[in-house]
Amino acid sequence: MKSYASVDRIEGQFAICEVELVNLEESESIKYSEKETEMIDIPLEQITGMVGEIHEGDILIVEHDGKALTAIYCKDDDEKNRRIQEIVAMMKG
Repeated sequence: MKSYASVDRIEGQFAICEVELVNLEESESIKYSEKETEMIDIPLEQITGMVGEIHEGDILIVEHDGKALTAIYCKDDDEKNRRIQEIVAMMKG
């Protein structure tokens, strides 16, 4: 399944990521609080080898089986900005 993974935190040599258990195409139409997710530890070396440096809060497009990653495609700054705007709107409302 190809979906979004949010970098929750960096611990040692791993990025702890919250991976959505929905396809990319479905993700935007589902409220964040209603999405099923799984926390997956990903070796930093694996991520940086594919997309370069990462930070907490970055959004990655990944392929996975719900338990382990099979591919990392890219960082998605547009999705990161969309989520930030969604949080700002929730705080104002």
